[in-house]
Formats: sequence, structure tokens, C-alpha cells
Amino acid sequence: MSEESKIKFNVKLVIFIGFAFFTAEIAWALYNARVPLLLKDYLPEYESGALVLQLGIIGILMALDNMLGVVLQPITGTLSDKTRSKYGRRMPFLMIGVPIAAVFFALIPWETSILTLLIWMFFFGLAMGFYRAPAVSLMPDFVKPVNRSKGNAIINIFGGIGAAIGYVMSLLASIITLQGSFLVVSILMVIALGVLLWKVKESESFSYQKILEFEAKKDEKFEEEKEPGLIASLKYILKEKDKSTLAILFAIFFWFVAYQGLVALLSIFGTDVLGVSDDLAGFLPFFVAGALIITAYPLSKLANKIGRRLCIKIGLCILIMSLFIGTFLALVKSLIGIMIVLAIAGAGWALVNVNSIVIVWELAPSKERIGTYTGVYYFFSFMAAIFGPFIMGSLTDLMTPGFPISLLINAIIFFGISLILMFFVKRGEAELTEEMKLEAEKAM
Repeated sequence: MSEESKIKFNVKLVIFIGFAFFTAEIAWALYNARVPLLLKDYLPEYESGALVLQLGIIGILMALDNMLGVVLQPITGTLSDKTRSKYGRRMPFLMIGVPIAAVFFALIPWETSILTLLIWMFFFGLAMGFYRAPAVSLMPDFVKPVNRSKGNAIINIFGGIGAAIGYVMSLLASIITLQGSFLVVSILMVIALGVLLWKVKESESFSYQKILEFEAKKDEKFEEEKEPGLIASLKYILKEKDKSTLAILFAIFFWFVAYQGLVALLSIFGTDVLGVSDDLAGFLPFFVAGALIITAYPLSKLANKIGRRLCIKIGLCILIMSLFIGTFLALVKSLIGIMIVLAIAGAGWALVNVNSIVIVWELAPSKERIGTYTGVYYFFSFMAAIFGPFIMGSLTDLMTPGFPISLLINAIIFFGISLILMFFVKRGEAELTEEMKLEAEKAM
């Protein structure tokens, strides 16, 4: 056993670091559940003989945060690398971003017009984008590469718990009002930041200490080792004779288009198709998130027995079949049936989600390319997050205007395209070498 593998993993510390992700996920859950319904009140509805892409427009506006993120996150990520303070290099961005995001988040349900709603959405997205990249970098600063997969699992669970609470707050809006729900989440964001600052001293992280030590000796700024750029990475992948990498990247894009569009518009599906209240419609994504939290870890072990590619194919088949059944259940307004279908879909999504990035790593030809392939993976998934809600919303408007029953059908189409592409992925099961595993952990 190598010396690095003997390094103690501080679970308690990582749990406290998880509060940084909790602040984001609890807010995004309630945001995705209720903001589409607020936007819907201001946008023109379908009239016979007229083409009104109401859901398409909502989809564009719901992707506003991701558009801001594309610009902001690389900038703040780089700035945080260069920041030196008594609080560390990441914490100052959270100390500024979280309170500002919490304020504008609390203002969202107090909108009085489409203009004020868009203003609060814009500044909330701006503040969230300001601290996201530094928050993501916080865990790797404390956790050595050999333990980062375990750290990432804890972080994701904590984020999932935050999302589940956010969806519950949507349900409780009927009791404490929508303004009350948003205010409670805003307060929880600030409390989570307080716990993070109290328990996590970033200035003591091994990464920050090494940088300060290096700079004291060399009397110059420490520069992170740069990975190849996105364009160079894509050119490299396009030149590969085997197209497995290209196939899975497009599969990733299409299944994220389906998932992001579904989550962003599910609350409107609940009100317009199932006929349930705004509070209950906003709670529907909870069943996907809850199933994902419960099943992600045990299902991740299945890949060792039957292979990652087969796991993804099974997951996509589960998603397609559950949503197909869900379409018929929605027509008869079976709310319980839809909840069960969404939970089953959540388990299917877990099979897809926990294996996708690992296959991308395994397709990397060497440890030097792990970081490159990770960056390309996030590029394709991020582009899907931007365009997914618009694509799904517009198609739903075109197929069934005024009655978004086709939302589930459209998700099936994109999951189906991903399933077909997975049959062109011929590699991705090879065991990573110890060096490649280490690089994969660093890339996270």
C-alpha cells in the first residue's frame, strides 16, 4: 500500500465543507420548482391558430443562471486561485456571494411585474455564479487526491439533502406562504455559510499552506498547472480513430437535455396536466431527487459486476419505460402513479449519472489526458443545461400547445437518442491504472 493511500480521510471536515454545496442546492431546488410557475403568469398562453412558445421562453429564462455561469465561473475560479487572505482563497467569494444570493432569492416571490422578477432572477444567478467555482474547489483543497472520490460522494449526498429540503419547502408554501418558503431557504443559506466559516478554516488546508510555503521560498506567485484548452481537447478527440469518446459525449449532452428540461418544466406539467396546486407541483421533483440519493451509492457498485456501459443502458431503458408509462398515468391524472414513476426514473437516472464521468475517464488514453477529458465532459453537460430547458419547452409547445403532456415524450426522445449512441461506445470498461485513478481524483 502506498503512503498516499494511508492518508487519513477526515469525514467530519468534508461534511462541514458540504455546507457550501447545501447553500446552492437548497436554493436551486425551490427556484426550479417555483420560478417557472411565476414566469408562466406573465407570458402569453396558447391561443387557437397562434404559435406561442410559452414553455420555450420559460426554458430560456430558466437557463439564465447557466448562461451567467459560463462567463462568471472561469473568472471567479481563476481569481480565487490567485487570492490570498486570512480567510483563505475560496472563502472570501462565499462570504460575499452567499449573503447576496440569499437576499435576491428572498426577493423573488415579492415580484410585482415581469421586469422585477427578471431583475431578482438576474442578480440571484449572478451571485450564485460568483461563488460556485470557488465552492467546488474547496473540497479538493482539503482532501488529498487519493480520497477525493469519497469526498465527492459526501458532497453530492449533502447537496442532494439540500435539494430535497428545497422541494419540501415548495410543498410547505401553502402553510407558510411562498414568500415564507423563499425566506426560510434564504435564512438556511446564511446559517449554512456560518457553520462553514465556523468549522472550516481554509487557511489551514494542506493545499493553501503548500502554496504559501512555495511563494515564501520562491518570492513569486504560485501558478496552477494548466490543462490543454477546450478547442485543443476537442480536436484531439475528433482525431481519435475509435469514436467511443465522441459517442458518449453526445450521449451525455442528449440525456442532460432531457433531464434538465424535465426538471425545469415539471412543475408546469404538474399544474397544467395533472391539475394539482402550485405547491404540490413544485414538490414533484422531490421523488426524482429522493430516489437518486437513496439508490446512487448501492447502484454504483453494480458497475463492477456488469460493466458501466450496460449500467447506463439499463438506466436509460428504465427512464424511457417509466416516462412512457407516466404519460398514460398523466392522462388519467393519477398523481400517486406519477410519483411512483418519478421515483423509478430517479433510480434509472442514478445508474446513468454515477457511471458517465467514470467512462469518460476510462476512455482517456493516458493520465495526462484525464483533466482534459473531465473538462470536455463538463462542457457538454453545461451546454445541455443551457439549451435543454429551451429545446424541451419549445418542442412541447409545438407538439401539444397549451397542454404540455408531450414533455415526458420529448424526454423519452432524447433519452432514446442517448441510448442509441451508447451502442457506439465500444470501450470504457478497462480498469484505470493507479496513476490514472490519481489523476481522475485530481480532476474532480
